[in-house]
Amino acid sequence: MQNQAKDIGPSVSNELPQTRSLPVEAFHAWEAFFTRLVFAGLDWGDTTIALEGFKPGAPGKVDWRDWHDRWLKLGKDYEQSAEKALAAGHHLTARQWLLKAAAAGHFAEFMYFDNAPLKRETRMWVTRVFHRAIPYLEYPTERLTVAYKGHALPAYFMRPATPGPHPCVILVNGLDSAKEVELFVFAQTFLARGMAVMLFDGPGQGELIGVEPLTPDFEHVVGAVLRQMRANSGIDQSRIGIFGVSYGGYLASRAAAFHPQEIKACINLAGTFDLENYLSINPRVRTDFRFVFKQKDDEAMNRLAHERLHLNDAPALTSPLLCIHGEQDNVFPFVACKRFQEWARGGFELISYPRERHVSTNYFADFIPRFGDWMAQKLGATAPLPVSARR
Repeated sequence: MQNQAKDIGPSVSNELPQTRSLPVEAFHAWEAFFTRLVFAGLDWGDTTIALEGFKPGAPGKVDWRDWHDRWLKLGKDYEQSAEKALAAGHHLTARQWLLKAAAAGHFAEFMYFDNAPLKRETRMWVTRVFHRAIPYLEYPTERLTVAYKGHALPAYFMRPATPGPHPCVILVNGLDSAKEVELFVFAQTFLARGMAVMLFDGPGQGELIGVEPLTPDFEHVVGAVLRQMRANSGIDQSRIGIFGVSYGGYLASRAAAFHPQEIKACINLAGTFDLENYLSINPRVRTDFRFVFKQKDDEAMNRLAHERLHLNDAPALTSPLLCIHGEQDNVFPFVACKRFQEWARGGFELISYPRERHVSTNYFADFIPRFGDWMAQKLGATAPLPVSARR
């Protein structure tokens, strides 16, 4: 039995003299990441295997290359296991392990900026692994490209298995999320409620991070996505919503304001109204901003933030807006919600958590079903009946 177990899971050495465990100091250092890892499909065992013996280091002195290599190894172990499952005809198992592989690879590179070519190589590996899972996903999934200023933006269109056309939700990345990982998981709640979804990478996002800068006028990118969607007979053009997470919440809100005729509802998960606080944000997040916008230093990034990365000059939002925010958010402060409330003219609703930080990750299980129901109501979507109710 022991030999069989080695063949079907990620490689685990049986020669260690003691059981695996995660050092207490590592737990305290990375505690803020753990709920995000689990949300993406990884579990405590994966974290323990990846980070066993990892030294957190002093603030600002983390060995991110070591972090990268550990998580990528776990991802490649899962990919090898998936290959064996596919060879044996175990498609559901292969899907599970390919999605885990993509998640592990994504978290290998998501905070790694010291070697841009390696970061991109890992990011493209994540995409290739996800593509291998597409034939086995629960919902029909189509790979697309969106034409935008000479670029072919990579995208996925996913839809319920029921006949369309369906209402559709556009999902927008933050600075470091992946359409194949976090957005894919968020998408499941819309799909389960009878809505199709469009996931894409704009310039400076996902597959294109570090290649092109993220454009401040993101409404033009979403405009290109909307043009592509008009040719899709599976989408009900009168029922389109948009969702964004973290900085993607800001981008989604901006896009909804500039496209009021087409976007009927907007969800902003932990997004900001402006970046007046840029210089007080965590140094690693500032590095993320500089990398994504291709700015040479904090002075240049701060100048761009104050001049162009805000909603002060955007039209007032006329579609309904749902904001979800932790009141202890030290990346995009909770006061931003007050500004959204004043700016949103089409109806404003707020889900807030007094003791939560950025993205309120401890409450995924609370707010994800709630925002799924909210969007379904705004777009008039109908979830398929459960099997027991069809009898």
